[in-house]
Amino acid sequence: MRLAAGEGLLSTDGLVVGHEGAAILPPLTITIAAGELWAVIGANGSGKSTFVRTALGLVAPVSGTVTRRRPDLRLAYVPQQSALDAIFPISVADFVLMGLQGPGNVTLLAGRANAARAAAALDEAGARALERRQLRDLSGGQRQRVLIARALATDADLVFLDEPTTALDAAAEHEVLELIEKLRAKRGAAVMMVTHLVEDGLERADRALLLDRDHGVARAATAAEVRALPEFERVYGRFVARSGEASP
Repeated sequence: MRLAAGEGLLSTDGLVVGHEGAAILPPLTITIAAGELWAVIGANGSGKSTFVRTALGLVAPVSGTVTRRRPDLRLAYVPQQSALDAIFPISVADFVLMGLQGPGNVTLLAGRANAARAAAALDEAGARALERRQLRDLSGGQRQRVLIARALATDADLVFLDEPTTALDAAAEHEVLELIEKLRAKRGAAVMMVTHLVEDGLERADRALLLDRDHGVARAATAAEVRALPEFERVYGRFVARSGEASP
């Protein structure tokens, strides 16, 4: 069932994120709606990963709330491919099936339905030929395709991606960004992407979240509005021109 465009999926109200009860960013109030692509930007150490982990419910907020606007909201998280255990022996097919585990399915004996979902997701991600290979033997770009295939298999309403193009060459970056478009096109899902590709991210995104821990900034707006913020200029002014052309 396709989500209604603009339907609120997840909201934060005065959300303060941090570590061990100590805030690292000011309060943030946003609503992520179906069909939206968000770019989460900021310098290294700005609080991007902490925000994502808090929104996912993996760490508790310092204060404020995170509310899932649908009781059956399905979330998916795509970590950096470099975060995968390079030693752990598992096939690509089984790794995608693992993404379908839940309260009613805690083993890999998933039956034909889930096996078909996993195979279809690998097809969508252009990774079906990899299904019998070991995850540890894949290249960075191949691993990222498999990670996105797992998110596609879950049929999630809201997908968080953490630096999905890190350590990829230009061709692989483009392929992965096209796959991200599939994530939200499939059911009208929302995608929240932490990215270091600022220009490309803002060009593709509907909305953006700019975080700057050093200067106490947590600003959300349309991608165009975020680009025009003085806080954006302070963080990226040396690298990105207001017109969208690279600075000399």
